[in-house]
Amino acid sequence: MLGEVMQKKFNMAIAALLAGAAALGGTSAYAQSAEVYGGVGTDGVGAGVGYSFNQYTNVRAEVDGFSLSHDFSAGGLRYDAKVNLLHGALLGDLFPAPNVFPIRLTAGILVGDDRVDGTANSTKGTYTINGVTVPTGGQSINARLKYPSVRPYVGFGFGHNPKTKGLSVAFDAGVAFGKPSVTFNVPASVVAAAGQSNVNAEEQSLQSKANDLKFYPIVKVDLTYRF
Repeated sequence: MLGEVMQKKFNMAIAALLAGAAALGGTSAYAQSAEVYGGVGTDGVGAGVGYSFNQYTNVRAEVDGFSLSHDFSAGGLRYDAKVNLLHGALLGDLFPAPNVFPIRLTAGILVGDDRVDGTANSTKGTYTINGVTVPTGGQSINARLKYPSVRPYVGFGFGHNPKTKGLSVAFDAGVAFGKPSVTFNVPASVVAAAGQSNVNAEEQSLQSKANDLKFYPIVKVDLTYRF
């Protein structure tokens, strides 16, 4: 229920910001312009293009991603994990008072395949599942935490300013919202030894950990060039 409420609030914020951008679209005779940019942040290395309608509004499309190894524990299991982030972003920028201060508001959506894949292995030949120790039988337990394919994003920043031509630097700080879903694959022999109820409890422990990751902070710096 709380997740649904937060999702609605994010969607309302995005709709309001983009509506404001559209409303301001015809209020200035400022020349339209385009930009290209690349940068790095907590959602990886990325590149994008942007287009401004006037001094108040800018729209952008970009692609970001990275991959790294990161081990983690959930319940009684230790996972060798790999984080894979790869998504596109459609963003709308609103400059409320470009002649007074350079801050902008940004909203949009992330579309892609962001996930964490983990494999639980044991050097002792046993797994501990919800407190019950069982033999591995030489088999691995696999888990996947996957974000929704579409997630809303809201934030603020500096740069990507339609009034700044040539080379410049941009900064963004915001958050993407979306609760990861969990896929938990346990070999049948391990399920039989541990009991289905214990396997379910272990899966719930993993889902609880995933629930804590529903807000993904995004901070990035871009080098931009506006024509």
